[in-house]
Amino acid sequence: MKIRGMRERMIIGLEWSGTFEEAAEGKIHAVIDEVKQRMEEINGKVNPHEFIGVSTHDRRDGFTYIGGWEVDNGTDIPHGMTYRIVPEGDYLIYKHRKDKKISETYKEIKEELQQRGLTPLKPEDIDAFDDIPLKIELHNAEKILVDEPVFEIHIPVAR
Repeated sequence: MKIRGMRERMIIGLEWSGTFEEAAEGKIHAVIDEVKQRMEEINGKVNPHEFIGVSTHDRRDGFTYIGGWEVDNGTDIPHGMTYRIVPEGDYLIYKHRKDKKISETYKEIKEELQQRGLTPLKPEDIDAFDDIPLKIELHNAEKILVDEPVFEIHIPVAR
């Protein structure tokens, strides 16, 4: 795990909102499949090989997810898509490995935050219902949903 300063980023993609149970059943996968099929509609991609999922824990029983790509600021949003601004700041960066359950990885992240005395930041525009209210996952766009997941997790933090 490391901490790195990051600039503000704009993510354009498709949104899904649902319960933790629906997410565990794979309901997000349909949104990821659709946005991958519509990838060419998104102009100004910073890195077309990096798919970004942003989870905002804005409800008690689940979260809102936007899956898509980082784009240059000012990029037009295609019809039916949305955007999320990921704030500038310090981020704890952790690599999730395919031999672990995602719940184990997030448990380790929570422990690391506590040990380092870091506070996960909460976006000002939402009510948060999780200890880590904003989670950013960076995936290899060619491998998401077709391979065992290995990806980076970025958590905005205050020192």
